[in-house]
This record gives sequence, structure tokens and C-alpha cells, in this order.
Amino acid sequence: MATEKSQKRVGLTCKCGASYALNTIHDLPNRCINNRCRATLDMSDMNLWKYQESLITLMAALGLWRDHWKELDFARRISKKVTAPYIVGISEIS
Repeated sequence: MATEKSQKRVGLTCKCGASYALNTIHDLPNRCINNRCRATLDMSDMNLWKYQESLITLMAALGLWRDHWKELDFARRISKKVTAPYIVGISEIS
């Protein structure tokens, strides 16, 4: 009986609790879907680029089944530094 590994994706959770799973960087929401919250990625172009780069690096580590903890820590630090409204984590999709 073979067991399949569950796929891991970059998960974002907004400060209001709305969650997102990213398959690609193009899935990154610039505005929260929660109508009461509507938090935005309100940052400079350079900070947005750094934020996206950290998420892309994390997605690459997950896609290659590598140890992703260093990239996750880096993405969380960048997220705090650029004051993104999302908490970066890992979500498992079966």
C-alpha cells in the first residue's frame, strides 16, 4: 500500500483570518477578499519585489521537495520588514 505525499504550498493568512494558497506568484493577492478587511500590499516597488522574491524562493524549495525551513524563515522576516498584511506559512493540500 503506497502512501502519497501531500503537496505543500505557500499559504498566506491575512490579519483578518482570510487564507490563500499560492500555486504561483501570480496568485498573490494585492487586496484581501474579505470585504470588511480589504487589506492591501501597500508598499514601495522595491519592497514588493523583495516580498515576491522571498515567496518565489519558498515556492521553489517546496516544489523541489527540499528542506524549506530556511526559506520560510526568510520569507517571514521579509514579510514583517515590509509590513505585508499576510502571515506566511505552509499549507498542505492532499
